[in-house]
Amino acid sequence: MQSNQHVTFITDGGEDIRDLPLYLNPQAEHLLDWFHVTMRITVMGNMAKGLRSAPPDPDLPRSPPIDLPARAGEELQRVKWFLWHGNVFRARRVIDDLVIDLDTENPGPQQRKLLKALAEFATYIRANAGCIPN
Repeated sequence: MQSNQHVTFITDGGEDIRDLPLYLNPQAEHLLDWFHVTMRITVMGNMAKGLRSAPPDPDLPRSPPIDLPARAGEELQRVKWFLWHGNVFRARRVIDDLVIDLDTENPGPQQRKLLKALAEFATYIRANAGCIPN
């Protein structure tokens, strides 16, 4: 590799590999592999399908109950769309809003599992924000 040669590294964004491209070539471009982002969103989408809908709010008797699995699935698709278009800021906001929606008083085991996955995904996106192209 020549010192003036343009190099692009595509990685999974893991902690162990994140600094390697800078070590090998400080001027290189480092991009996050879309497959790994999509895989995480797909797993969380499957987790969301296993959620139970919340009971209707007793303070709002006329309001229909929230379809939690559908809502979570829609929000995850929004996250995917924002990340695909390089809008990391909006994706992170949607993730944070989804965490707030799912963080109820007595979450079930599936809901706790999804909350943990969302928290890990938020950390992953935050750490790799500079490597997500528009």
